[in-house]
Amino acid sequence: MEAAGRGGARQVQNMKTAGSPAECPVCMTGYDGTVHRPRTLPCGHTVCTLCIEQLKEQGRVACPECRVSHAVPEGGQFPVSYGVEALIRMMRDAEVAAAAAAAASPPPSAGEGEGAAAAAAAAAAASPPPSAGEWEGAAAAAAAAAAAAASPPRSAGEGEGAAAAAGKKESAGLSKKMRSFLQEQEATLVAAITACREAQSQLDQYQTTLAGWRGRQQQLEDRLLGLVDQSRSARELLQQEESRAAAKEEELKKGEQGMQAALETLRTLTTEQEAGVAVTEVFRCTGEAEQAVEECRGGFPDASTVTTARKVNEASSAALEAVQADLETLATEEPRPQADPDSTVLDRLHLIWTGSLTAEDLRSLTQPARRLLEAGRVFAVHQAEGQRRHARISLEAGQLCLHALKDLPPPRGAATLQVSEVVTPSPPCTVFLDLSWPGSAPRRVQIRLSPDTPRGRLFLLLCTGQRGPSYVNTRLFGLAKKGEAGELVKGGDYESNDGTGSCVLLPGLDEGEYRNSCRAGDVFGLVWTDRTRGENGKFGIYTRDCKDGGGSPLVFGEVVDGLHVVAEAAQHRDIKEVTVADCGVVL
Repeated sequence: MEAAGRGGARQVQNMKTAGSPAECPVCMTGYDGTVHRPRTLPCGHTVCTLCIEQLKEQGRVACPECRVSHAVPEGGQFPVSYGVEALIRMMRDAEVAAAAAAAASPPPSAGEGEGAAAAAAAAAAASPPPSAGEWEGAAAAAAAAAAAAASPPRSAGEGEGAAAAAGKKESAGLSKKMRSFLQEQEATLVAAITACREAQSQLDQYQTTLAGWRGRQQQLEDRLLGLVDQSRSARELLQQEESRAAAKEEELKKGEQGMQAALETLRTLTTEQEAGVAVTEVFRCTGEAEQAVEECRGGFPDASTVTTARKVNEASSAALEAVQADLETLATEEPRPQADPDSTVLDRLHLIWTGSLTAEDLRSLTQPARRLLEAGRVFAVHQAEGQRRHARISLEAGQLCLHALKDLPPPRGAATLQVSEVVTPSPPCTVFLDLSWPGSAPRRVQIRLSPDTPRGRLFLLLCTGQRGPSYVNTRLFGLAKKGEAGELVKGGDYESNDGTGSCVLLPGLDEGEYRNSCRAGDVFGLVWTDRTRGENGKFGIYTRDCKDGGGSPLVFGEVVDGLHVVAEAAQHRDIKEVTVADCGVVL
C-alpha cells in the first residue's frame, strides 16, 4: 500500500509538471502528427518523438518520468500512443461542442444565477473534497442529471410523432454552428465505419488463411507420429488465434452497428438537447471504434503464434520427406518486430510467415518489400576471402539501386539477400556515379555498360566493390580540351587518386569488341602514353562531340542520364575537387 501511495504521488506530481495531457512532459510542446507525435514507453509513460530521439543513448532510453531504462526497439521507434491521440481529438471536439452549445443557449437570469451560486456554495461547504475516482463519478452523474432535468418526459405517441416530424422537415431548432458540428461528427462516424469494415475484411481473410493452415496441419499430424505433440500444439495455437480474430471481428461488427444507430440519430435531431445527448453517444462510439481498430492493427497477426506454426510446419514437412524427425528444428524463433502499422494484417502475416525477403519479392516490389525498402532495411551481402560486407538497396524514383559494398553491418532486423541474387555478373547493365564538388550536392550520372567487355566488367566491379575497392571517394583527376570539341574528364584511380595508379583488377582489359566513337556521353578506357607501362584500368567520359572523326577505340559505355552533371563538373575551377560520393548498380 505504501509503495502504491508513493507511485500515485509521483504520478500526480509528474502530471502537475506536464501541465496538460496534450503536451509532452519533457519539452512542454503540444503533440502533433510529426516530430512531436506521442509515443508510449514500456513503462507506460508518454513522451514526444523528438524528445525520445534526444534521450537515446547506446541503444537505450531512460524514461524522464520514472527513470526506468528501456531498450530501443529494432525498428528504432517506440509505438505511437494512439490513446493519447484519441484523447486529444476528443478534447478538441468537446471544446467545439461546448463553444457551440454556449453560443446557442441563452444566459440565465439574475435570479437563477444567484440561486445556483448559493446552492453550489452550500453544497461545497457541506461535502468533503472528493477523491480522484469520485470526481469522474460525480461528473458523469451531474451530466446525466442535467440531461434528465432538461428533457421533459414524453408519452409513446409524442415520441413517435416527433420522430416522424423530424424525418420530414429540416432541423429548424438547431443553430448553424451546431449543424456544422454535427456534420463533422457524421463525417467522423463514416470514416470510423469505413475503418471498421476494412479491419473486418482483413480479419476475415486472416481467418480464412489460418483455417487453411490449420487444416493442412491436421493432415500432417495424422501422418507424422513423431511430431504429434508439436503439431497439435501448433494447431491449437492457430485455432486460438483464429478465435481471437473472430472475437475481435464480432466486437468490430457490434461497434459498427452502434455507430450506424448513432449516425441515424444524428440525421434526425431537432433540438439542442437531443444534440447534446447524441454528441455524447458519438464520442463514446467513435472512441470505442478507434480503440478496437487500433487493437486490430497492433494485435494481429500474433508474431509468436505464426512463427511457431511456421516452424512446426517446416519441420513436419522435412521429417516426412526425409523419413526422420529432427525435433531441434522446432525451437521457436524470437518473434520478429511487427511491420509498419499502416500495412494490412495479411502484409504483416506474409512478412512473418515467409521468414525472409526473396529476390523475386524485390523484383516484383511486393508490398512488404516496398515497405522494407522505404524503411531502409534491405541489404545485399557479399563474402569474399573471409570478409563479409553489405550493400544497401534503395528505391529511388521507382528504380531499385544497389549501392557500393561497405564494411559496416546492416541494422538489426534488416532483410538480406546475396549480391549474386540481384546483380548481374557482367554487362549489359546500368550503373551510376554520384558526383559532388564544393558548393554542389551529390548528383547522379547513370551509365549504360554495353556490350559485354572486360573494361565494362571492371567498371561494374568497381561500382559494386565486389573485389574490394570501389569508386567511392575517388576524384576526377584530369580534364582535356576544356571548352573545345572533344572535351573529356578522367577518373577511376582508386589506387593513387591522382591518375598515376594502374587500377587493373582484371587481365586482358583491351581484349574484346569495343566501339570506336567520340560522342558526348561516351565512356571509354584510358591507355598509357608509354605503352611499356602495361594496361591502364582508368576511364574517361566525353562531354562534347569530337570534330573530324577520331575518338577512342575503347568505348564500353554511354551516359544515359546526367551528362549535364559531368559537363558542369568539367567547368568547375578545379577538376580534382570533383568526387564520387557514391556509386552502384541500377537493378
